[in-house]
Amino acid sequence: MAKTNQTAFVLAIFVILGLFSLAGAIIWFGLRTQSDHQLVSVFVSPSTPNSEQPHESTDAVVALSQVPLESDRNVNYTRLRDALQRKDWKAADRETYERLLDAAGPKAQKLGLTPQDEMNTLSCKDLTTVDQLWSVASNGKLGFTAQQSVLRALGDYRKMYDQVGWQKQSGEWLIEWIYNPQTKRLDYKPGKEPNFTDPPPGHLPTTERGYNFEVSIDAALKRCRF
Repeated sequence: MAKTNQTAFVLAIFVILGLFSLAGAIIWFGLRTQSDHQLVSVFVSPSTPNSEQPHESTDAVVALSQVPLESDRNVNYTRLRDALQRKDWKAADRETYERLLDAAGPKAQKLGLTPQDEMNTLSCKDLTTVDQLWSVASNGKLGFTAQQSVLRALGDYRKMYDQVGWQKQSGEWLIEWIYNPQTKRLDYKPGKEPNFTDPPPGHLPTTERGYNFEVSIDAALKRCRF
């Protein structure tokens, strides 16, 4: 009888030890899982603030979409807006040139140059639309308003052209155009293109600039009080 009780006692001890081992294993597994979760959180958490930061490009797209595309000649400025949304300054500069020919009139469209009579009547509304698109897309760095601000600060066209990177005060042109008689359009002379990668303030657009300020787009901007 005593032997039977002893055996039962030993079995009870083994059962108790087994339960303690099982409980310990459960506790260890729980702590390990919590530790792994915290470790994962450490590696994941740094990316969280980035998702909360404002996206400048998205803001620019929204702002550009709110610019009214007004025109006195029903010129479509959608492609210009799209190029500026992409920050494709080269495409936007070319589109500005083409669309302002449309805004000037039939002679300008045919010649690829704006004659003085059509420059004298070039719509201020169209110039404002183009300027607003450029200004919004570049946060005020580019566009007609930026260019005229440089002009007012310096008080001289030659100094202004030098400041925005178009022409040295010595008279040497940093950007130049050549006329293609086949396409009847102006193209930039190779090696004399604008800086489309990192344009300085007021550098773009360069459309219809020339030696005679009174018959270039400068005269139209002056008339429209930019």
